Amino acid sequence: MKWQFGPYLVEGLIARGGMGEILRAYDTRHDRVVALKLLAQHLAADDEFRDRFKREAHAAGRLREPHVIPIHAYGEIDGRLYLDMRLVEGSDVGSLLAANGPMSPADAVAVLEQIAQALDAAHEEGLVHRDVKPSNILVGHSGFAYLVDFGIAASLRATASLTSTGYTVGTLAYMAPERFDDGPVDHRVDVYSLACVLYQCLTGAKPFGGDTAAALINAHLNQPPPVPTTVRGDIPREFDHIVARGMAKNPADRFSSAGDLARAARQALTSVTAIPARFAPMPTERKRNGKPARWVYLLAGVGVVAAVAAVTAFATTMRDEPGQAIPADGSGPLREDTTSVLPAPTSQPSSAPLAPPAPPSTTPAQPPVRETSMQAPEPLEPPQDPETPPAKPAQTKWCQSITFDGAERGTGCFEAIGDHLFAQDTKADGMWIKTVAETDYGRVEECKDGNSEGGPVDCNLDLSEKGRVHFKIELWDAKTKISDTAWSKFVPIGQ
Repeated sequence: MKWQFGPYLVEGLIARGGMGEILRAYDTRHDRVVALKLLAQHLAADDEFRDRFKREAHAAGRLREPHVIPIHAYGEIDGRLYLDMRLVEGSDVGSLLAANGPMSPADAVAVLEQIAQALDAAHEEGLVHRDVKPSNILVGHSGFAYLVDFGIAASLRATASLTSTGYTVGTLAYMAPERFDDGPVDHRVDVYSLACVLYQCLTGAKPFGGDTAAALINAHLNQPPPVPTTVRGDIPREFDHIVARGMAKNPADRFSSAGDLARAARQALTSVTAIPARFAPMPTERKRNGKPARWVYLLAGVGVVAAVAAVTAFATTMRDEPGQAIPADGSGPLREDTTSVLPAPTSQPSSAPLAPPAPPSTTPAQPPVRETSMQAPEPLEPPQDPETPPAKPAQTKWCQSITFDGAERGTGCFEAIGDHLFAQDTKADGMWIKTVAETDYGRVEECKDGNSEGGPVDCNLDLSEKGRVHFKIELWDAKTKISDTAWSKFVPIGQ
């Protein structure tokens, strides 16, 4: 049943939690459908919380990082605090894990990278989220991930409501140890929580068990960080060290930023691949309990496509947002440019049946002819082991693309021969494409295409032949960055 809340015509309930409820509503002032979050009435009765909520919501509303859920408006109507946010059709990571099981490492890292970007942007503005958890990470149909509840979580005091049912159950599993003291906290509490989320994405389980607040608090304060590979043996062991550092008891021992945590996780994917490490694809995800993994993703330079039966509407954008590529096979977002790589020769599989011997010839054998030429014979190639397949030529060019509004929007490539960086804007809509390359020795180069005409722009670089480089694609509108892809894996320079 529809009902009126100020200028909003409430159409139905999306979700309900201990802090309030999220409603689907029509904003009559701006002629749009939004996600309306109404906070519990007891929170508005707390003068300190109400003032802090408005102050933090105002600061969060000013953030322009694409992975921060946009806040249209906030305030108080009839004694109820509310947030007016964009609406997306999708689901939260907690629901996706419950429906589909653990993610592959590559998928988990792709979500982690997007949320790390949101946190780093907030931290630069002096905002600490304080409630990073799977249910506060939304994933749209395009795979674009959003961090929600800025302006709410940041307003809660570190020691407030630890015994209230909704806040305790939804949050204690991810809270840093220093949150339970009276001392000040900084952005590293979010780094701790993000490491907890990474662990749950990889294993499907929360970092610490326990059904009571006392048990969870004791675990965060006294128990060592959990080890992902003890729960799931098919993930790289580097993730054990990443989770342990991210969840270190002492904030000084953690990653210095959410971005550093995400970069370490991305590096873990490329550091354990089979030789040759920079070219081989990651192994596909194993089956669980005899059944195929149920995480399904779209390889279109966009991102995660959650294969869930029921679709829940959540707060985010009214249009399809750009996203980051989440590969279906875990090999990273790069694709090989076949124009620069020779096709590999084929060989007969060793297991193929042998052809029957040829019948005896009835023609008399001819006597050998003596070679009278004085030219030196060509050297013979060494015999090849029929059991060994021929080597594949090394890849020399790598490309990836960026998608916007459900379609490919631009591409970028790096070619090792000659150190060429390419950028191509594929749609004339006023926006433009930038390819950014960064070497492992700290050099950053850019290549821009702003005219949407002709072929790609070729930017010739002069890089050290001993280094490696990775790159990403950015979509810009005038001087505002709309979106970007994840960094590619590191590839060799100057072949």
